[in-house]
Amino acid sequence: MKIIVTYGPVIGAVILAVYVFVLRIYVSVKEKDTVAETCKRIYKLMIIAEVALCGIAFLVPRVTGESYLPDGATQGGVIVNTKSAFQIAYKESNRGYSDTLELDEEDLARVRVRCSSDEGKVFLRIQQEQTHKEIDITNTDSLLDMTDFLPGRITFTMVNEDGRNVDFELEWREA
Repeated sequence: MKIIVTYGPVIGAVILAVYVFVLRIYVSVKEKDTVAETCKRIYKLMIIAEVALCGIAFLVPRVTGESYLPDGATQGGVIVNTKSAFQIAYKESNRGYSDTLELDEEDLARVRVRCSSDEGKVFLRIQQEQTHKEIDITNTDSLLDMTDFLPGRITFTMVNEDGRNVDFELEWREA
């Protein structure tokens, strides 16, 4: 069902376009009158199928309340990456967001995370060589405990589990 909801209208549009292309070639080879009646019926059925696929893609997620985003997709997403902060906001996402930062001792002491989510859970994975840490940051506004990490390159990855309407900010320097 997820494939039909996610890709159905696109697949239907491609099939419809290919049919119209093949039909034009067929009509140019054969007489128009012999082809017209049969092709009109097929074309009308394909238009009805395309409308049905679009209706399914629109209605099913709203009725079931489930996410039908394909892997790696985001709905209503904005990413802002500056010298002092990493900000992400989205309605719904089926992917993680990552940034590798070069932090000195002062920056490590100032790493702050702000995250709000209407639904689901949001996690922050912090990695530096062999040191790994994962924390639940759902609806959090606090300084991070970075005592396990040394100054240098550190990778921060924000991942969600069914998170909706998420606003995330990782700040490490004064603006």
